[in-house]
Amino acid sequence: MLKTVKYSLLAIGLSSCSTLPNGPSVLVLPGGGKDFARFHADDATCRDTARDQILALPKAPDSKEEAQHRYDIDYIQCMYVQGHKVPVPQEFIYQNRNEWHPPPPANLPPPQTPQ
Repeated sequence: MLKTVKYSLLAIGLSSCSTLPNGPSVLVLPGGGKDFARFHADDATCRDTARDQILALPKAPDSKEEAQHRYDIDYIQCMYVQGHKVPVPQEFIYQNRNEWHPPPPANLPPPQTPQ
């Protein structure tokens, strides 16, 4: 009974959101010590979770790209929590582009203030 209600709500949600992704567009690898069967079970769970998160949004995503981006974020977070490996693209890695300046020497006197 509960499954019927869930799938009915999913069907209603799908009809109102034509931009729902078919699946993730990101790579996730099985975590250390995880067998392939566990990976597939977690994958199915996380796909459902990501889909449910999109359907629960108060406003449907404006584009297919936005829906895919939100889906991928939810999917990655879920798979990571399950202990799987999520390769991070180079453009997502934070790099401080400011030039580094070493601190002044310890014996340097403070600047003189005008009087």
